Amino acid sequence: MIGLPRVGITPDINEMVAPETEYVLRINYVDAVSKAGGLPLILPYGDQIEEYLASIDGLLITGGMFDIDPVLYGQTARKSYVIKPVRTAFERDLIQGALTRHIPILGICNGMQLLAVCLDGQLVQDIPTEIDGALEHKPAQSATVAQHEVEFSGESRHLRIQNGQILRVNSVHHQAVLPSERYETLAHAPDGVVEALEAKEGGFAVGVQWHPEYGVAEIDTIVFDDFVAKAREYSQRKKCSNDFNA
Repeated sequence: MIGLPRVGITPDINEMVAPETEYVLRINYVDAVSKAGGLPLILPYGDQIEEYLASIDGLLITGGMFDIDPVLYGQTARKSYVIKPVRTAFERDLIQGALTRHIPILGICNGMQLLAVCLDGQLVQDIPTEIDGALEHKPAQSATVAQHEVEFSGESRHLRIQNGQILRVNSVHHQAVLPSERYETLAHAPDGVVEALEAKEGGFAVGVQWHPEYGVAEIDTIVFDDFVAKAREYSQRKKCSNDFNA
């Protein structure tokens, strides 16, 4: 009997001085995975990347109130940014390993941006100063409230989306993903900001710029259901392979 697919979730880390430093993860990430039928597992930072990848069936890269170092995507910083090098290095190694193994990946907000960087993409470092006429993508209101529309376009290999569908989503970011040859743009905001992407090759590797764990938009449940469904398929293939090689 095959159990629930194991979904590894990356936590954030606070800035308290050791030994009081804490991992931080909002419960709605865990609840969203559980509701979709997955077994959520929190992944502490460390060098045990191979062990994590051998144990999980899906990888969820969460958001965070910090930025990706522009050096990682070949740019020079144009202003002062809050970065978290230890977390970013850990998540990069996980993403790159998961891409190689075709482990399903879901990147949310900052996680989508890092997924794009791992797929050789680049970022808009600061939407308000770099995109003329941009919407407010980091409003003062709670992420429980929809902020702006996104329009879905093209065909997804994995997500059940409808071309031309327009929905309202929440928004908590000031950086954005630039288009790349290695991923498809699945959705964009009215100001042109990329709101969802999908790797063109390999397994399920999807990023969304909004926060579907809050369940604000109709698409949010679909994002987690389709992600966990792919994790379940991966788990089944892994079990069959292990049984064959036993």
